Amino acid sequence: MNAFLFGPVHGFMLWNLFLAAIPASLALALFTRPWRRGTVWWLGLGAWVLFLPNAPYLLTDVVHMVHDIQHARSDAWAYVVITTYAALFALGLASYALSLQLFRRHLHRTVRAGLIAPIVILVHALCVIAMYLGRYLRLNSWDVVLAPQQVAGSVLRVPGPLTVAVLLTMFVVVGIGVFVMAATFDKVAARARRWNLL
Repeated sequence: MNAFLFGPVHGFMLWNLFLAAIPASLALALFTRPWRRGTVWWLGLGAWVLFLPNAPYLLTDVVHMVHDIQHARSDAWAYVVITTYAALFALGLASYALSLQLFRRHLHRTVRAGLIAPIVILVHALCVIAMYLGRYLRLNSWDVVLAPQQVAGSVLRVPGPLTVAVLLTMFVVVGIGVFVMAATFDKVAARARRWNLL
């Protein structure tokens, strides 16, 4: 385990949080401005797709949370650890939900309505697979460019029943989390508009 930087915060947590912020930043740049869809935009979209799994990946850091709770020096410290990880998970999920919501709104402007849900579900499924590859096979977003054969081999390998069960569980759990987070965003935005804050 990495040493604590301050309080219950590890170095890997800050790094993962930085990576999780990238897709939200790219989504704000790509999907909220009137870009001409040229080479730069498509390269940005490719980067967004590659980095998007880093946002929900923060949820898999729960394995470190369990370790840190077990080794907490007191009950009070265990609660601090739980609160810190809860904030980490919430930020990762918020980045993912915001990214998908902006992408979905972009699709509403650019493709037929009947294609929107399948595209979003496909992107979510690919993110879940990438989360699995990152957590269990220790692959990174940039390995698609630096080690494409390794990534392709991992993706094309026929998964066993346990892997399928893990992927389905991740798909459902993260999907529910995104739905709740997106609904929260909508409620907050509606209140802000009602109070003339937006």
